[in-house]
Amino acid sequence: MKIALLAALLLASLAALHADEPPLVIILSGQSNMAGYGKAAELSNEWRTPPPNVSLIHWGRQQPLAHGQIGPEVTLAHALARGLPGRKIVLFKAAHGGTSQLVWQPQHDEARIARLKLNHDQRAGHAYAQLIAAWKKAFPNGGIKPAALLWMQGESDARVPELAKDYQQHLTNLIASLRRDLDAPQMKAVIAEINPAKVTPVSPFPCVDEVRAAQRAIPAKDPLTVCISTDGLTKASDQVHYDTAGQQGLGLRFAEALQTLLAKDAR
Repeated sequence: MKIALLAALLLASLAALHADEPPLVIILSGQSNMAGYGKAAELSNEWRTPPPNVSLIHWGRQQPLAHGQIGPEVTLAHALARGLPGRKIVLFKAAHGGTSQLVWQPQHDEARIARLKLNHDQRAGHAYAQLIAAWKKAFPNGGIKPAALLWMQGESDARVPELAKDYQQHLTNLIASLRRDLDAPQMKAVIAEINPAKVTPVSPFPCVDEVRAAQRAIPAKDPLTVCISTDGLTKASDQVHYDTAGQQGLGLRFAEALQTLLAKDAR
């Protein structure tokens, strides 16, 4: 009984500590493995019950945390809520399935997209501009800054040698541009490595190794950035998309890496 009481008092004190802080806003972005291939219906009741201090904004609109198809946001939300009790947390999700880095650049190179015949990119449009517009819609007063970007993307670039070669430059530019355009120079970034096989039932990914190397190289030049492994996460039959259990694991890996990065600010 005494232990339970002490735990309750500790949680109450932590909640009071965070009460006056602005919300911790995390951007979740990338392509289909961030958009989500898992199913909320397959989650346990525990995971389907949203933490009271976490909300999800999807492309500028409030959305239930565990609904329809899900990405890593569900377990991410629960892990962050446990680690930061009382702190208001907002997950801002903006992802487009099948997109390459070309649509996530501030300068939209439509001619290159057309030359490479990137159909998903053509359908998606200028994803970077859409993200910025959705952010301004969600936070119109301009006072909210993102604490971090969680990035899960690169499979599309691993299909095209020309894009794989430019991946490090493109992702570095994306992170720097978000810091500039959202006025968040200290924004952290957690990059999840891609890991499809070079040949899968749906598509070849001949440049997986090049993209993974590019992702791993970024933290060496940017101390606010880390790269996490996705190896071992379970997938759907296409061997590309993470299934429900895989998405749960991805969310927990994102949460662990993010909390480690955020803890450095408190030292």
